[in-house]
Amino acid sequence: MPITFLNTSGVGNFTLVNNTNSGRLTMSVTSSVQYNAGLFKTTYAGYFADNVSFFATATPATYGANPATTIQTTIIQEPSSDDGSSFSIQWLGYFKPITTETYTFFTNSDDASYMWIGANALSGFTTANSTVNNGGAHGNQERSGTSTLTAGVYYPVRMQFGESGGGDVFGFNYSTPTITKTTNVTGLVFYNPATNGF
Repeated sequence: MPITFLNTSGVGNFTLVNNTNSGRLTMSVTSSVQYNAGLFKTTYAGYFADNVSFFATATPATYGANPATTIQTTIIQEPSSDDGSSFSIQWLGYFKPITTETYTFFTNSDDASYMWIGANALSGFTTANSTVNNGGAHGNQERSGTSTLTAGVYYPVRMQFGESGGGDVFGFNYSTPTITKTTNVTGLVFYNPATNGF
């Protein structure tokens, strides 16, 4: 009799089957997630002020040129368009690398931004365990962090950005030893349309 385990990471369900011919257990993975192209972007009124839990209770809102929600498929950004002060944005979804190697991720932002990839993107995310920590109120600056990834795996990714006052900008890019630094994430980012994220 097969035994099925629900995988709470959202990647799928694991089924163990006892193979009577060999006496061994075999495992198969059934995906329960539909992957659509892009990251799901939500804009909120109010500056999150490095409080990563802000987004759990904040209400999505149209703010300046930002619709409350949208999908970004080619470039993950908040353009420098001076949409005003005191708003925040969160992107949710998956990053699926095309190569197995160490990826360097960058955010450039004015003001604070953070990025998580892997298990920390799903739960337990803090400023201290972020892959990229570009926190605090500041002018446009770039920070980076690294993660070793396996090609073809859907890694949960979460990005947060906040604008306190003055100019506003957020940009995301990445590089590897074999991929030149780029903002183009076409074919690399996905989201679950059932949950608008993971």
